[in-house]
Amino acid sequence: MRLFRTFLKFMRQILIIPILCFVFQLLEYCLFSLFGHWGDPHLMLILVIFFNLYSGIRFSLWTALFGGALKDCFSTLPFGTHIFSYMVCACLSTYIRKNWYERGSPVSKLFMVFLLTAAHTLIMAFLYKMVFEEIRWQDVIGSVWLPEMLASMAVALFVFERLRDAARILRF
Repeated sequence: MRLFRTFLKFMRQILIIPILCFVFQLLEYCLFSLFGHWGDPHLMLILVIFFNLYSGIRFSLWTALFGGALKDCFSTLPFGTHIFSYMVCACLSTYIRKNWYERGSPVSKLFMVFLLTAAHTLIMAFLYKMVFEEIRWQDVIGSVWLPEMLASMAVALFVFERLRDAARILRF
């Protein structure tokens, strides 16, 4: 009976992940449409971080896979670039959680969002450079990383709290 309950919890989490990824993709699109680049937090990355902190690396990797596939469907980059970037960020978040993360600390969560936003931006910039052409790093920092980082850090704690509430209600 205990094995069956564990299996049901696992399946509930696996079914919730694609639904949350889809909702967060829609929210990102809506926020980008309303506020432009400066009001577009990286919600999918926050979702990957949340599942790493709440459920561990396994569910974080599933979130990275589904979220990256959704992002790749609407991207001009080759399919798999977002999946790769989110997978690397999921692994980095595990490393950060084991070495620098202080459980229950909002500053620690913001630090993790800051580091992983920087890592995601660097990974995507290098992948873009490999596929297309030379990039200007001052444009990457000023037009991509800075707005993404500020918007993500502004909403990160609120999103973490709402996701934690949803996890308690849905029991995943």
